[in-house]
Amino acid sequence: MLVNYLIITLRNISRHKSFTILNTFGLAFGMSVSLLFISFYSHINSFDDFHTRKENIYRIISNFESGLERNHYASAPVALAKRLQDYPGIQEIVSLNSSFNGDIVTPHMNLPVKGYFADANFFTVFDFTLIQGNPLTALAKPNNIVLTESLAKKIAPSGDLLGSVIEIEDQGSFEVTGIIKDQRRSHFMFEVLISFQTLPAAQKGEDSNQNQWTSFQDQYIYLLVANSSKVEGVQQALNRIAKELVDQSNDAKISFQLQPLVNITPGPDLENSIGPDTDYTLIVVFGTISLLILLPACFNFASISIARALKRAKEIGVRKTMGGTKVQIFFQLMIEAVAITLISLAGAVAMFMLIRPEFENMMPGAWLDLSLTWEMVFMFILFAVATGLLAGALPAFHFAGLNPIQAIRGQSRTKGFSRNQVRRVLITIQFALSFFFIVLIIVFSRQYRYTLNFNYGFNTENILDVQLQGISPSIFNSEFSVLPEVQEISMSSDILGLTSSSTQVLEQISGDSLEAFQLFADPNYVGNMGLQLIAGKNFPDTHDQQEKYIIVNEQFLSQWRIDNPVDALGRTFLVEGSMLEIIGVLKDFHYAPLFVPIESFLIRTNPSQYTYANVKVTSTDVYATRKSMEKIWHTLNDTRKFEAHFFDDEMEELYNFYQAVLKLIGYLGLLAITITVLGLLGMVVYTTENRTREVGIRKVFGAGKTNLTYLLSIEFVKLMLWAILFAIPACFLLLDDFLSSVQYYSVRINAWDFFFGIGITFCLGIITIASQTWRAASKNPIDILRCE
Repeated sequence: MLVNYLIITLRNISRHKSFTILNTFGLAFGMSVSLLFISFYSHINSFDDFHTRKENIYRIISNFESGLERNHYASAPVALAKRLQDYPGIQEIVSLNSSFNGDIVTPHMNLPVKGYFADANFFTVFDFTLIQGNPLTALAKPNNIVLTESLAKKIAPSGDLLGSVIEIEDQGSFEVTGIIKDQRRSHFMFEVLISFQTLPAAQKGEDSNQNQWTSFQDQYIYLLVANSSKVEGVQQALNRIAKELVDQSNDAKISFQLQPLVNITPGPDLENSIGPDTDYTLIVVFGTISLLILLPACFNFASISIARALKRAKEIGVRKTMGGTKVQIFFQLMIEAVAITLISLAGAVAMFMLIRPEFENMMPGAWLDLSLTWEMVFMFILFAVATGLLAGALPAFHFAGLNPIQAIRGQSRTKGFSRNQVRRVLITIQFALSFFFIVLIIVFSRQYRYTLNFNYGFNTENILDVQLQGISPSIFNSEFSVLPEVQEISMSSDILGLTSSSTQVLEQISGDSLEAFQLFADPNYVGNMGLQLIAGKNFPDTHDQQEKYIIVNEQFLSQWRIDNPVDALGRTFLVEGSMLEIIGVLKDFHYAPLFVPIESFLIRTNPSQYTYANVKVTSTDVYATRKSMEKIWHTLNDTRKFEAHFFDDEMEELYNFYQAVLKLIGYLGLLAITITVLGLLGMVVYTTENRTREVGIRKVFGAGKTNLTYLLSIEFVKLMLWAILFAIPACFLLLDDFLSSVQYYSVRINAWDFFFGIGITFCLGIITIASQTWRAASKNPIDILRCE
């Protein structure tokens, strides 16, 4: 019986080539994005699976509340590890600090690397493979370092560095005690591991400073619990410790929770997280988009299959008259649907391979690897079969329920079921989705232009940001200021509009603390960047190394409820152990990317924190200016590459994700529109074929081409209008909220977006419809009626 079903399936596929091609291409387009989602979810869901005791490994996460602030951290204060050391049920405690970054000195060039400070028992808990070295002793002593295999080969092509000593600039010498095999399916992302004993005592939680309990940055604690029955007891211990901390502090609430290792990636969105950003929201959004692309392709299959009901119903009627049962006919039609989707799978895989590199490049950190494996191929085949069952279910139920006498007579409508109504609904949904993607592309294009041309409130023209890379700011200033193209030079710890760090600010030692963003800069910075002082003055031009003053923004005053900027001058605040006086107040400007609003901000002076030189140039020949600077640079540092970028270029690079998103949305929109056009084309072709006799008779009685084209097209045009009417409010609500969630400063949808969207949608629809209806209206009525 199964062989018979397959033979009939192949005959029907070959007999109706045009509809087979339309269905195959439509399903291939629809399935391609779903294949991308399947491979993406399969990849991230396998993170940390290689650890043999993964079910018993937990990370401690922290919740911190102070005033109106609510923070949920993936990190935890390192002092907590010491309190839990002797708790029964905990087999191992691993402390990590993710603050390490430096430059490995090699004979040819310096290699910038990042990594973690890790406890000696790191390899006891986590199953990373050491291809060189002893896992039990690799991190046992101060200044021990473990390298990844890829980094070791960058330093020495052989990768054989075990026992050798490497120099890290400004941090000393380290002995290589192990080489780790690269592992891309881990939420740990590092190039080096350094023994935790290398950290200063304060960072290891070995001092008695109370602030260590409210310091969450860069510190992580992992526990290996004996078994699942011990987890509740460990959580109760964490609750008791948190209660003690709350009792000691009247202005803050702290709590700790155990997070299973297997729930980290994918997992909730937490601050200070390490590893790839793959929270559940990303998965839900990606999955929803995949479904929105796949469903129209399935709708196409269903609507085109039902549209063929007149011809197919007679075949079904004959088979039922000869003894065919509903179940047999249902399975026959389902096998046909699955066969077409399996054919479509080949095209979907080809498109998947085409878009995969672009999608991988969208994710920062090069952690995503969607290479085809046998396991993934098996999942793709299962998905294709499931898609075939989904696409073929509605037509199969429809035909299996036909009355054989009515079917043979051409009366193929089943009780309670109207194929015309279903067809209209499916086409309307498809056009609404296409209209949505067209408007989405238009709005995101405007958002990208708006972001690049945004007024940040400071000078952005002709500012070249140069990485100091260890060069003394005073030496840099004296050497580069002699260039005629250099107008002014200032120093800073970060780049305005791109990066920023935060700190806690207290008005009194025992008072409440509030978070404020900060930047370290020299006295030339305010003038060089064109920042506007509304009260007070700039930092004094002095070489005193001790911090005395801060300059704050208007939001800082609002946070501390200071109404008049002049009233803020002279007030002192405790910042990281130093009492600093407000010397000036700046008009608010955008110190951070546009994803976040302007908040409390202050500028401090500390030459040890300067990492960038902000050089204002006046040259029209940028290339020649860079060459001149590079010559001076190499006299100061011959091992480091000259790293300098204009602010506008840096901003464009920061918002490159908009280009990536635009490409992705453009591709998804192209798929949605193509699927809709293919479905519409199939429906129009079949409608005009079924009405050829009507067209011939009308032409005999004098109907013109224009009137016949209008007659054949008006039904589809009405469906397009209904689709747009339904889609406009949905677009407005969804896109407006979406843009606000992506970026704080975003464009708003306006009437022109909808106007252009309607125009493009109608052009595509009318061209598709008219290509077939005009052709049908142009046929010779004699040729049409001769066939009847």
